[in-house]
Amino acid sequence: MKKIFLLFFVILSTISTINAIEPEKENKDVKVEFSLKQKTVNAGATGELLITFKTKKDIHINLDPPMKVKLDSTDVIATVGKLILPKTGKSEYLDISKPVKLQFGISKKAKPGTIRLRGLLTYFYCSGTDGLCSRVKQPIDISLIVSK
Repeated sequence: MKKIFLLFFVILSTISTINAIEPEKENKDVKVEFSLKQKTVNAGATGELLITFKTKKDIHINLDPPMKVKLDSTDVIATVGKLILPKTGKSEYLDISKPVKLQFGISKKAKPGTIRLRGLLTYFYCSGTDGLCSRVKQPIDISLIVSK
């Protein structure tokens, strides 16, 4: 009975250790950078989020399944436009030489000051060498100044 309990304890400890391992925080194949076209936006005006990709050789950012950006709903963001995706000659891949653009509107009721624009970018990339594809959920977190 002690051996069975000991075996159970070892298995349970192993499972707990495996579950405690954090997912990889950095994608080694694709680097994503977020910036703003203008760092200060007036209340009631629109701003533009720019998303740039840098990939290793033979890595392609796929457009199918479609790329998605979800900005956290706050009382500051009033509207979110559609993603503007630059395409390569092969329409299934993103042209990474140009940024992806996303317009957003600031609420007229937004108070002046610094806010955090947060959300989630979801995209797929594939390796041209081995044909493997992966989905990535990249957090967005960037500062924006709202003025009157």
